[in-house]
Amino acid sequence: MVENIIVIANQFNIEGTILEINNLNSGHINDTYLVNTNTNQHYVLQKLNGFVFKNTIDIINNKVYSSQYIEAQVEALNTPVKCTRFYKTNTGYYYYKDKNEQYWNMQNYIANSITYDKAPNAKVVFEAGKLYGSFMMLTKNIVKNKIKETLPNFHNIPIRINQFEKALSLASNDRKLNADNAIKFVLEHKKEMCRLAELKSKNTFPIRITHNDAKLANVLFDKDQKGLAVIDLDTVMPGIVHFDFGDSIRSICTNKEEDSNEYESIEIQLDYYEAFCKGYAFYTSKLFTDKEIEYLPLGVKTIVFIMGLRFLTDYLNNDIYYKTNYENHNLVRANNQFYLLKSVINNYDSIKQITKTAFKLNNIS
Repeated sequence: MVENIIVIANQFNIEGTILEINNLNSGHINDTYLVNTNTNQHYVLQKLNGFVFKNTIDIINNKVYSSQYIEAQVEALNTPVKCTRFYKTNTGYYYYKDKNEQYWNMQNYIANSITYDKAPNAKVVFEAGKLYGSFMMLTKNIVKNKIKETLPNFHNIPIRINQFEKALSLASNDRKLNADNAIKFVLEHKKEMCRLAELKSKNTFPIRITHNDAKLANVLFDKDQKGLAVIDLDTVMPGIVHFDFGDSIRSICTNKEEDSNEYESIEIQLDYYEAFCKGYAFYTSKLFTDKEIEYLPLGVKTIVFIMGLRFLTDYLNNDIYYKTNYENHNLVRANNQFYLLKSVINNYDSIKQITKTAFKLNNIS
C-alpha cells in the first residue's frame, strides 16, 4: 500500500525526493497523508472519497480556484493569513486519477502549524472566529459562477428530512429500537428547523462563497495559538453564511467532543460562543447585512439539528456514509448533537444577546 501511495505522490510536480508518507487525521470522509521530502518543503496528499464526492473534478477545481483567489487577496490586502496552494501533476493537471479511478490532489503543508479537535481556551476560539470571518471577507468579491455547487442541497433541511424518513422506513427493527429517543426528537423539532430554508427560499440573505465544513480542526494555529490559515476546501460552495457560522459553533463551542456519550453533561459554552462571535465579527460586522446577523443564532440551531439528523440517518442506513469505529458510533454522534441542541435551545436568549452585542446590532429575533 505504501509503495502505491509513493507512486501516486510522485505523479505531482513537487520539490525534493520523497522519504516517507504518513497518515494524517483525515476526518470522516477523505484519506489524507503527510508527504515528507528531503527538503524543507513537505506536502499533503489527499484521496477524495468517490462515494461521497461524485463530481470530483469540480471539487478540485473549486479548491484550486478559491485558494488562488484567496492568496491573491491576501497579497493585495497584506493580510496576515497563510494560504493553501495546490500542485499540478507532471502532466499538467491538479489531480491524478489512479488505476481504481480514485482522484488525488496535492497541496502545501503549512509548517510549524497546530490543529485542535477541541478548543483549549477562549483565545483559540477567538482566533478561529477571526480566521473564518477573514475567509468570508477574502472571498466576498469572488466570481461566484467560477465555484460549482458540488454537493447539491448539502444543507437543505427538507431534503435531509426526506432522506431520514426514507432511511427510517427501511431500517431494521433493532436499529429503530436503539434510536427511538433520537427519532422522537427529530419528529418533534423538524418543523421549526425548516425555517432557515424558508427564509433562504425567499431570498432573505445574499448568496456568498462559504466553506461548508467550518470546524475547529480545519483551522491551523501557530505555537502561540495565533490563527494561521483555514484549510480543507473540499466543500467550498455558494451558500448562506448561517451554516458556516452554525457549524463553527457546533464544533467549537461545545464542552464535549462529537463522539462523547456523556449526554447529560453536554452543553454550549457561552464564553466560547462570545469569543467566537467577537472574532468572527472582526471582519464581518460591516460585511454582513442586518438580516444575516439577525438569524445567525438560528443557524446554530439548524446546523446542530442537521448534523444530528445526518448521523442518525446514516445509522439507520447501516453506516454507509461516515467512517465508524464501533457498531453504534453514528447513533452516539446523533444523540450527542441532539443534547447539544437542547442546550442551545435552553440558552437561546443569551445566545441572541451575545450575538447582538458582538455585531453591534440593534435588533435580533
